[in-house]
Amino acid sequence: MRKRNANGLTATVLLLALVVGACTSEETGGSPRTRPGQSDRSASSNTSNPSVERVTKPIGNWFESSCALPIDLLRRQRAGINQSRSPELTVVPREPNFYGGFAAYTHSGPWDYVQDVPVVLYGPGFTKPQGEVRLDRRATLADLAPTLAELLGIELPPDRSGKALTEALLPPEQRNGRPRLIVQIVWDGGGWNVLNEWPDAWPRLERAMGQGTSIAGVEVGSSPSVTPAVHATIGTGSLPKKHGIVDIVLRIGESMGRAYQNTTTDVLDLTTVADIYDPQVGNAARIGLFSFKNWHLGLIGHGSALSGGDKDIAAISQLSGLSIATNEDAFELPDYVNDIPGLERYIRETDISDGQADGLWMGHDVLDDPSEARGTPAWTRYQTDIMKTILGNEGFGRDNITDLFFINFKQIDDVGHNYNMSEPETREILSVTDAALANTIRWLNRNVGRNKWVIMLTADHGQAPQPLASGAWPIHHSTIYEGIAKEFGVEAEALIEDRRPGAYWIDEVVLENADLTLRDLANFFIDHRLRDNASSEDEIPDLYEQRLDEPIFAAAWPTAETERVWDCAKRRQRGD
Repeated sequence: MRKRNANGLTATVLLLALVVGACTSEETGGSPRTRPGQSDRSASSNTSNPSVERVTKPIGNWFESSCALPIDLLRRQRAGINQSRSPELTVVPREPNFYGGFAAYTHSGPWDYVQDVPVVLYGPGFTKPQGEVRLDRRATLADLAPTLAELLGIELPPDRSGKALTEALLPPEQRNGRPRLIVQIVWDGGGWNVLNEWPDAWPRLERAMGQGTSIAGVEVGSSPSVTPAVHATIGTGSLPKKHGIVDIVLRIGESMGRAYQNTTTDVLDLTTVADIYDPQVGNAARIGLFSFKNWHLGLIGHGSALSGGDKDIAAISQLSGLSIATNEDAFELPDYVNDIPGLERYIRETDISDGQADGLWMGHDVLDDPSEARGTPAWTRYQTDIMKTILGNEGFGRDNITDLFFINFKQIDDVGHNYNMSEPETREILSVTDAALANTIRWLNRNVGRNKWVIMLTADHGQAPQPLASGAWPIHHSTIYEGIAKEFGVEAEALIEDRRPGAYWIDEVVLENADLTLRDLANFFIDHRLRDNASSEDEIPDLYEQRLDEPIFAAAWPTAETERVWDCAKRRQRGD
């Protein structure tokens, strides 16, 4: 059985943390970012939640409360909304609350602790060797696509919101021509609060930050801060409002669907850099992706499904077993990929890494189950071998036409979900992922050549710390459903077509038949208290006993009224 460690702070320290700085989170929407390499392990807790604000009643009704949401948080929510895809009801928990449980952690939200992500550009001969740089403008992950386009010497359509991070690049006349290969790496779930929790676990990344450029202050830029949406932002240079991938779940016409269902990119409304660039060079560029799931297809784009495109390489790990597949209608997969050796050796090495050949990783019986073994160092090492094999066999970086390869390292996120970012499993997986970065750099130097490649590394979001350490209340969907049924006399399962953290897709026929409005539902969330959300008061930890009347949501509004809420918030900020 998988073990879960629920260690937290002592009761005295926890209660003190609740009292100090009681108004900070609502006023600022977050806390200052810690600098790279900070050694104080309390940094992540501070980043996640400087305090728990004692609130005894909502600010007002749904509109007043939503208008009062800090402008940065509301801006991120607004950027993540596509009216044809997004839920009919948008809900924002009061920071640091999140949807999940005391042993189930999610990261979907607009708060700084999940939004603050590293962006590192490292390529001697192409990137400035200047270390950390903070821009005098807002930077989001939408800026990566135009930066990639700048290195390729192409232009993106004018409808893209991102701006090239030219501050990180050498002037064109000082560059070593065009890079032969650009590798874009995403450390899934490797946001700044995770890095700062384990500052000694990523020395190679820290070295790349110093030898290249690390852009400070970059945010995801939209909420929900979830993998499919953010990877599409990275690939297209625009936010979900435009590219249409708003979450794992989304509305497709009159029906509910999933991002990249059936491994197609039909619901990705914008082209990616790869989509635009490859046809411009006669499809002579080698384009490739290694993806843990189809959720990462937003990095590479549409392949031959786009007019003028060809079948680029897309190696997609399957959820069942350890096989790797692709969508053969739009992409290709080299025949040898499923025969690359090494996984069994890496599983054995992972097993004995603690000095015992007991079939366990850090005490967890996960190495025999293929779906769980992929959340261990064994798979991190193996997927690095797969990437290098594809790069070598397919001739990436061997001529003067710039090739592109995209890869997501999902294990940091998986380990955070399974054990929590504050547990030593996360340090271990960070260390192994950092070693994979060092391995990749060595390969590039040997096989592509020094000063002939660029690495662009980022993360798609941070993670939630232990709720007992942060003071967060983990919000339960089940009791919300029970509350809706009790309050309105309607079957919540019929009313709510689908849901995600902070997102509710509503069957408007059921809503109308129950003589309800979305505003009624929004007010229900605004007035939902901690005691209402607990399965029973007997199960409430002592930490929360004095907070039973605390509203657990900061904002809720009918998604169609987003612009009205946004206009109100802007007027409030101006003091109108």
